[in-house]
Amino acid sequence: MSARNRILVTALLLFPGALVAQGSAASKTDLNRDLERLSKGEGIVGVPSADSVAPGRRTIPANSTVHGTVVAQGPVDVFGRVEGTVVSLRGDVTVHRGGIITGDALAVGGRVNSDSGQVLGELRAMTALPVVLSVAKVVADTRSPAQRAADAARVVIGSFAILLIIALGVLLFAGPNLDEVVATIQRQFARTFWYGVLGQLVVLPVLLLVIVALALTIIGILLIPFAIVAYAIACAGLVTLGFLAVSRLVGGAIWRGENASARARALGAMTIGVAVFFVLWLLASLMVWAPLASTVVRAAAVAVTWSAMTLGLGSAIISRAGTHRRIASGIRPVELAAWQTPTPVAGVVAARRTVGAREAH
Repeated sequence: MSARNRILVTALLLFPGALVAQGSAASKTDLNRDLERLSKGEGIVGVPSADSVAPGRRTIPANSTVHGTVVAQGPVDVFGRVEGTVVSLRGDVTVHRGGIITGDALAVGGRVNSDSGQVLGELRAMTALPVVLSVAKVVADTRSPAQRAADAARVVIGSFAILLIIALGVLLFAGPNLDEVVATIQRQFARTFWYGVLGQLVVLPVLLLVIVALALTIIGILLIPFAIVAYAIACAGLVTLGFLAVSRLVGGAIWRGENASARARALGAMTIGVAVFFVLWLLASLMVWAPLASTVVRAAAVAVTWSAMTLGLGSAIISRAGTHRRIASGIRPVELAAWQTPTPVAGVVAARRTVGAREAH
């Protein structure tokens, strides 16, 4: 026999064995999964291991006693006594005359038949076992302290860059509104802070009131998802506008920029102010190798950032996002009565009255 033929014959002999071994491994995996579902999903105590559960029918002979849970991969016939639960994973559980099960009788893919036997527990039949959701395993962080610090710093720097882009957009498209929010903070500092605290407390109750009001009508119910999204965007916009206003004030106190233009001065002050707030977050990210110090610095960053956002939110609320400019600038409109007319500062110019012919004489 040639070498090629010998290799072919050997492969033909080994291939069925490999298929049998593969099928056996798959069957064992399914059995382990079913036993786990029995233990966790059905709460059955004392489930045996997969090696002790043989395939096929199992019979409990008469005048015999089995202690513990009985699990079979086929029908189960009980003629004797089982001190526990009987489970059939693919068949019926039949309790014949004289048979006793002190626990439950469970048939998966079959039925439970009590032929003059006794089942002291529950009789249950189901088509399949429930799926057990496995708990995700906690993955250990294998990064070095330097890598963790670098990753945290990248997150902070990326957030800083995004906020600067938003600040540039606010300056270009909502510059007057930002100016009024800044002016409100300067004129009513304490009031803006408490308004910000109040705004944080009522943000959720106001949203609930809006939802309840919309739910009163059929059309309003359809608009509830859009109202929630719009409300969230409006709140985020107010907080961002107020925080940028506070950042501009802080940056303006550090950098004056007398020789720069008004827009460049505003952008520079805002950039410096935002950087001041992000410095604390950057320090906290770089100190991840020291948990205690990082926690302290992060707590300080949270406190400072919350104070700035609260102050800015209150200012945005009072100034109505910078649209109520007369009140924001401290000037209240003066309403004229119906009989009042504006008079020039220099007075009314005298006009010559026409004199009639009789009055001239």
